[in-house]
Amino acid sequence: MSKVVTTRIAEDGLRYRSKAVGSPFASKANTRSCFKCGKHRTPDQLQSKKLLGKTEMVCKPSCKELAEMLGE
Repeated sequence: MSKVVTTRIAEDGLRYRSKAVGSPFASKANTRSCFKCGKHRTPDQLQSKKLLGKTEMVCKPSCKELAEMLGE
């Protein structure tokens, strides 16, 4: 049997006994991050652009416009 451990953040917000299990991206398995803003987006929200000699994925149409459309 495994020991049940609950996560409790201290009042200063910096210490804890155990972390929550799993990844914050588990429900968003089909995402990639934008090279410019770093936010995770679905493939239909990204486009490839040549930046610094490499092809990178960036927000489509732009990071600012996409954030406004999604209400971020």
